[in-house]
Amino acid sequence: MKKIILFLISVAMLLSCATAFAKWEDRDIVERIRAVGNTPAAQKKADRIFDQQMKEAGRRGANRRPVVAIVYENNAKTKYDKTIDKKLFEYLDAALPVRTYELIDGRTCKEKLAEIGIEDIADAERSDIIDALTDSGVDYFLYLGVNPVQVKDKGSLLAAGKIANTSLPFRIVDINHNRYVYTKTYTESAKSMSAFGGVGSKSVTLEIITRVGKQIQDVIETRLPKTVKNGEDNYAQAY
Repeated sequence: MKKIILFLISVAMLLSCATAFAKWEDRDIVERIRAVGNTPAAQKKADRIFDQQMKEAGRRGANRRPVVAIVYENNAKTKYDKTIDKKLFEYLDAALPVRTYELIDGRTCKEKLAEIGIEDIADAERSDIIDALTDSGVDYFLYLGVNPVQVKDKGSLLAAGKIANTSLPFRIVDINHNRYVYTKTYTESAKSMSAFGGVGSKSVTLEIITRVGKQIQDVIETRLPKTVKNGEDNYAQAY
């Protein structure tokens, strides 16, 4: 009996490790956002408990937390894409606290758009996004993308460095009221020079990501409503 118990404990530990070390790209987008600066398993458990508490309170109260579906696409095509992800997720996590918003993975919306021939969500019509999320229980749809990063060497007689260029499309759609909360494509560049050289592509790119991340956080915090009236829509059952 003792051997069986030890065997079961070993299997449980192996499964736990496999989950903890799952590939970054394979994780749910919400889990990746919430994992920034947190222990993923502990945070996920805390979120689940709090979600249930808030849903129960929402059924009894006049207002509830907005349900936000998120789609994030990183097409930067760099050797440090994961670092770019984590930097942007820091700002999304801060702007969309679990006590204020219920986040869900927007992959279902992405799949529905693909079915009607829309692969590039950044260029999708608002009406198509709303149609894809009708009766889903989603209140807001948030899309953030990172387009390919171009880095070039730049030099002068006194210094050498790099200049980076990229763009980040950002959209928030109000599903219940058929309107944009915000839409903008951030087209940015950054330059870093040094008399001693040694400026890296990663550092100059992250300068752009940090700058845009701060702006996105500010937009979400100032424009995205923090409550939704009960009865406007129902919680998503399919996600």
